[in-house]
Amino acid sequence: MIRIRKYPRILVSLFTVGYIFALYALVYPKMRQYGILILIISAILNVFYVLSDEYKASHLLLSAKKCLEKGFFEKAASQIINASKIQANEEVLLQVHASPKKNPEVYRRTADLLSKYLKENDSPFLRFAIASFYYTAGNKKKVKELLFEIPEEKRTIKMVRLLGSSLYELREYDNAIEVFNEYDPTDLPANNDEMAVVFGKGVSLLAKGEKEKAAETLSRVEMRNAKYGNVSKILNDLSTEEETDQKS
Repeated sequence: MIRIRKYPRILVSLFTVGYIFALYALVYPKMRQYGILILIISAILNVFYVLSDEYKASHLLLSAKKCLEKGFFEKAASQIINASKIQANEEVLLQVHASPKKNPEVYRRTADLLSKYLKENDSPFLRFAIASFYYTAGNKKKVKELLFEIPEEKRTIKMVRLLGSSLYELREYDNAIEVFNEYDPTDLPANNDEMAVVFGKGVSLLAKGEKEKAAETLSRVEMRNAKYGNVSKILNDLSTEEETDQKS
């Protein structure tokens, strides 16, 4: 049996549009045969999507989100572990955090439950999942402990972003810069994750007192998005400080 790990996004769009067009075409006798054909093709593409690892993992993670909202922590933890065995879907994992943010206890209890099963289900993705829950619960030391044990070559940009942010908040600025450097694009950041990495590196340099390097790094963020992290104000304050120092 063919195993579909990653389902192309364009095919999801195609069968969605296909369903819409088929329903429209079936209303008109002259287009009915085309409507039936497109409906069949769309249904086949849909079935392949439902059978894909991506769908199965996403379904489990979104189900875990609903369980957390209802307070079913054990079931949520089980679904997250099962999802981690199928596919490391970080984008959908972050959606799990969308609802109960006002109650850090939800995240702490979930992280504690997942940690009990880490030894027999250890993987970079599960470590990231647990760390993300601990981060929301405010336990940055646990985040550091979990993510530092992932080999550098297996860390994704989202893992680096979370680990670097935790190290910054723990005031371990040298370690934060070293971690952020793993995914620093050295040029303009191309997406939100890269902007977070470059911004994190910049504020870590600033916290160390390396203002010139900080300004150089943060200016790359400003060129891409001047509103990101209030970066324009930070750079403006740095410029004002520099002018004051020169006058004095």
